[in-house]
Amino acid sequence: MTSLDDLPLDGGREGMATAAPSAPSSPGPRAAIVSVLLAAAIASGVWYYVVGRRQSGTPAAPAVSPSAGSTPVGESALNATDLPPLTEMDPVVRQWLARLGSSPALLSWLATDDLIGSLVGAVDRLSQGQSPARDLATLRPTTAFGSRRRDNVTVIDPSSYARYTPVVQAVTAIEPAALADVVVRWSPRLEEAYRAQGHPEGGFDLALSRAIDVIVKTPDVAPDAALVPGVGGLAYADPAFEKLPPAQKHLLRMGPDHVRAVREAARRFGEALAAARAEGGVKVPAQP
Repeated sequence: MTSLDDLPLDGGREGMATAAPSAPSSPGPRAAIVSVLLAAAIASGVWYYVVGRRQSGTPAAPAVSPSAGSTPVGESALNATDLPPLTEMDPVVRQWLARLGSSPALLSWLATDDLIGSLVGAVDRLSQGQSPARDLATLRPTTAFGSRRRDNVTVIDPSSYARYTPVVQAVTAIEPAALADVVVRWSPRLEEAYRAQGHPEGGFDLALSRAIDVIVKTPDVAPDAALVPGVGGLAYADPAFEKLPPAQKHLLRMGPDHVRAVREAARRFGEALAAARAEGGVKVPAQP
């Protein structure tokens, strides 16, 4: 079996990793989800659009708690009218998202800083079909990507799929309706962070919808799809697969079962988000 680190597989598109085979040169694929879930998941991830870090034997994630000197976050922090300034949102995000899930992958991300900023950045890139890896570095897999030869054809080593199990479990464990409610209520801060990241015209809600769409529209690719040498790593032999957006190719690298699970989580989150927006009177422009 040939072991490959997460490297960009397509020199023609910056930070792109070949579908399953490739990975970004920056801190690893971050998806989603999150993305959405974190960005979706707000993956879905966010993201999304989204990518495993925890393997058995890995040290436990740091405890998630408010910063020193900060005031405990109350129930009112979930309401837009009571939100603290953007620079003080981390304790709020940690407390409320920790209530939605307790997986090591989620807690690892929650232990970082500027959570709203990294989440918005991941959604922004995912909405454009790019990898959100740079914004979710803590979710980078700790083991190398692998391929193997079968019948004189290079294919993805199925054992590589396990690298993403922790993040997929984190994404699928979050209740879509609860996450959607949080996203809608925190919309003012998400929009503020989006504008600060180079979008003075705003439009985070639309970007989030596009990010979810990228995940949901990720096609199915056979696990034995042939791989060929590419720039810096491996690439899909089929041009149709190789032309997919980097974000979708990263998702495909997670394996068929994980792809279906994340795709369904993103679909359900999208539906819950639409319902929460409608209830809150939030109108999102139609995608062009």
